[in-house]
Amino acid sequence: MTPNGFPRSRLLLVLSVAVPLAVLGDALWVRADPEGPPWQGLDDWWNGLVGGPESGLLWHVADFFNLLGAELGVAIGAVAVIALLAMRRWRSAVYAVAAVVATKIVTDLVKAAAERPRPLDIMVDTGSWAFPSGHSSRMAAMVVVVGVLFVPARHLRRWWPVAVLSTLAMMLARNWQHAHWLTDTVAGAATGAAVAVFTWWALAPLLDRERALRESAAIGVAEDARAQGTGSEHLG
Repeated sequence: MTPNGFPRSRLLLVLSVAVPLAVLGDALWVRADPEGPPWQGLDDWWNGLVGGPESGLLWHVADFFNLLGAELGVAIGAVAVIALLAMRRWRSAVYAVAAVVATKIVTDLVKAAAERPRPLDIMVDTGSWAFPSGHSSRMAAMVVVVGVLFVPARHLRRWWPVAVLSTLAMMLARNWQHAHWLTDTVAGAATGAAVAVFTWWALAPLLDRERALRESAAIGVAEDARAQGTGSEHLG
């Protein structure tokens, strides 16, 4: 298993820079009127549409995603990093940690810039500003990291739809518990994915080095096995 190379298309790199800047611009717009940004009507409509009682299957699913974006997600991430180190993939571990940490830093900075209150009918305990959603940004970053480090290149086209659906599920869970407005989760997911992609580009030389070393080692093992097989045939 080797990390995937960064795509040759420059559009992805441009978007990874432009999207966080656009979200920051929205944050400053929100800062000017935290109680009523231009899209507040959409947020009010969606907030009234989703959500339910604090019981039942959907609530428990939403609560699971709430934990996944917090303590449970941190625990899973720590296990993944330890596993990478055990596999002697320290370069991949560096990327995983860098992507998650960078996502948190950028998200927290934008939250501080926006200072947007959460919905008044919030159904879970939380203590930070609303815009953008930290849970959504972390989920988006995590699925990018998984795609880069753990999914073989030939299966990436199948992985990205799963990644999108996972992120959408987190977004809906945050809306379901009225922990965020709709636009908070959209901005969070966009930020997390963009920061993880930008970190992928920034650390591409490191990941390319790991891939080259592991591929070279795999070729060496295959050649040794072939040589041993040929020697056995001659002895036979």
